[in-house]
Amino acid sequence: MDRRFLTLDALRAVGALMVVLTHVGFHTGRYPRGWTGAMLAHFDLGVALFFVVSGFLLARPWFAASAAGTPPPSTGRYLWKRALRILPLYWVVVIVCLLAAPANSDVGVGGWIANLTLTQIYTQDSHAYGLAHMWSLCTEVAFYLALPLVVRLLTPRDRLDVRRVLVVSLLLAVGGVVFAAGARSWFDQPFAAEWLPAYLPWFLAGTALAACSVDPGMRARLDRAARDLAGWWLLALGLFVAACTPITGPTGLVDAPTPAESALKCVLYGAVAVCVIFPLVFGPELEGTVRRWLAGPVPSALGEISYGIFSMHMFVLLMGMELLGFGTFNDRFWTVLGMTLVITIPVAALSYLFFERRVMRLRSWRPSVLRPSRKPEPEPERGPAEAEAATSTTAASESA
Repeated sequence: MDRRFLTLDALRAVGALMVVLTHVGFHTGRYPRGWTGAMLAHFDLGVALFFVVSGFLLARPWFAASAAGTPPPSTGRYLWKRALRILPLYWVVVIVCLLAAPANSDVGVGGWIANLTLTQIYTQDSHAYGLAHMWSLCTEVAFYLALPLVVRLLTPRDRLDVRRVLVVSLLLAVGGVVFAAGARSWFDQPFAAEWLPAYLPWFLAGTALAACSVDPGMRARLDRAARDLAGWWLLALGLFVAACTPITGPTGLVDAPTPAESALKCVLYGAVAVCVIFPLVFGPELEGTVRRWLAGPVPSALGEISYGIFSMHMFVLLMGMELLGFGTFNDRFWTVLGMTLVITIPVAALSYLFFERRVMRLRSWRPSVLRPSRKPEPEPERGPAEAEAATSTTAASESA
């Protein structure tokens, strides 16, 4: 029986909360305060978790189809479901921020268009108040659009060759690390380091894990290696501690990192994310207290609303600090964190229950001209390995 990846929702929640913590730490001036500040400054690692999980869950249906010898997923339906999951809530948050925040009163038509189309990282001075964190969503959406082409490059004959996937992914990832190192000096554009190529290594790490997970032989070997969850997470902790040192660059926004620091940060963050995720997508799915707890109702529920938490928290954080009269960099970390979470989590839950989930009901809709006019041919009988590779990948990707 194929696994359902029940713990990955919890990782989304962890990633979203890490992003909240790093933003609260920055705006309350906690970054310069020793090791705790350094850790808060590097909790943007949550973005790496998001990207690796996305690469894994979204690429896996294509690889499963290749392994089973069945037609690949429909690109149009895939993009339709991605648009339904991302755009409606995003547009609501953008409109609220641009209309409700006085600091956005001078945002012109170009700024509105850039923010509504997720192209603000490709233009000058388009980051709006309460929306600066959306750069990572721009990058993720760029990956959504590129994924069908990436999968075609990795499986050119619609037959899965795991070794090819690993080799090509590694070569592309090296190119991404080089881009991350040089983007700030190559382009006269302040947000070039936020473009997709700089983060392609994290997405490709997820796609490589996805390819391995649908190959029975490779998965059997990796299942044995992944049994030691504590060992993998201790390794992740050690790599994260290394990433919190000055070798990955300054923690503030004034001084830019050197090319070497940018490259090392990209590699270390990706390695930490892989070490965290690896024993959850391989090994015993629900064996042990930690795995069972991560698959439990509270972490899963937080994972389901994690997109809302991520999208809304910055506006709540900044407006809340203004209403409370807290100046930027004037501490009050715990008060600001509590205020942000107490407001954001319930609002995100309501948004998921009464808005996002209802919108997602449209994911099965297709225009009548695209519906098949006759019944599809019956599928050929599959062998055990092919059937297992194709099982439940749709359910896992639906929740991505």
